[in-house]
Amino acid sequence: MLHQTFSPVARSRSWQRGGAVLAVVAGLLVVAASTLAIRMARQVEEKTVQQQLTLQRMQRISQALQAYWLVHSCSLPGGAMGNAGTGDAGGGTTVPWRTLGIPREDALDAWGRKISYRSPASVAQYGAPAQPQTWGLVSHGPTGMGAWLADGQQMPLLLNVDELANASGGVLQLKTEAAGTDVMPANIFDDFLLWGSLDAADCTPPPMPPIVGAPSGISLTTATLDSVAPISYSGRDTNLPSITIDPGPDVGLIDITAAGGNITRNGVPNGTAIGVCTTGCGNDNNSSLSGTESLSFKLQSKTAGKFALGVLSLDPTVELSITFRMNGSDLPLPGGQYLSPLVSTTPGVVKMFPDLMPTPPGPFDEVVVKPAGSSRFFIASIRFCAAAEVCD
Repeated sequence: MLHQTFSPVARSRSWQRGGAVLAVVAGLLVVAASTLAIRMARQVEEKTVQQQLTLQRMQRISQALQAYWLVHSCSLPGGAMGNAGTGDAGGGTTVPWRTLGIPREDALDAWGRKISYRSPASVAQYGAPAQPQTWGLVSHGPTGMGAWLADGQQMPLLLNVDELANASGGVLQLKTEAAGTDVMPANIFDDFLLWGSLDAADCTPPPMPPIVGAPSGISLTTATLDSVAPISYSGRDTNLPSITIDPGPDVGLIDITAAGGNITRNGVPNGTAIGVCTTGCGNDNNSSLSGTESLSFKLQSKTAGKFALGVLSLDPTVELSITFRMNGSDLPLPGGQYLSPLVSTTPGVVKMFPDLMPTPPGPFDEVVVKPAGSSRFFIASIRFCAAAEVCD
């Protein structure tokens, strides 16, 4: 929702005309009146052009704010410092033009002064109770009182309480314009306001459908890693920290992301499980998942209720943690994380961790697998399932 108000100039002129005795005098009066009328018309035209230019720039700012809102998860930047020339968001009160990605000129009104910016904002129209808004913009008008100049200096503040509020952080005030030499300084008001409300629902992704049933497990072979795009391996090393695989329509695409190095495989040329490695990836010890390394598996288009994991341990025991995530955020602890006990394994034989799910049960679209203690292992298989299904 967008509101704009440019208050019209209210002025009155009284003219008195006396009788003309001489035709020459009458003619001179007509010429003088015509000249004055032309000059006044030009003044009004110039002010209208300035108002229109200011409005155009404020509307471009509003479009940039809306774009920023959509890209940055329904949040807006702070204001730029009025005494700075960088235009970067911070704790200021002017438009952060650099952060919004707009030209510097678009953050100035037609009189070359910085447009003030608030987010969030409250706007009181003509003395009515203030209404909350997502953002508000103020041009301080022809007088510019309280505005920041392009060189970082601030113009003096008027005694008018409404203009003072617009320049000093109070509730934004929209009033009828009062300007001119016949208006007392304490009553002058020539600020231009623009404001808007943005909807958080615009940034909420549509809900993803749940997985139905218990699709078959996914073996993390070299062929699976190559299912979407061929990978240029250096022996075991994929040279990539992130890979997308396509296990079929029952599950949809899955993004696999490594933390601590690149995704690696346990054998050449046809690996059957994956780990993480930074350097020296030519052996099991370095190419396995160990220490602070982790692998995440994220569903692109669906949600799951259960998860099963198959690991190939390098040691006779293994322990690990699994963190459940939804829409990029960890589910609340402690139920959002599974911590395995120390379990016995047989090197070269896949050890299954079945029916893993958050407590209380709930949907998730990502799991992050980390080794615990001194465990070293590869992940051989994963399986995303519906909550009601056996997942092993």
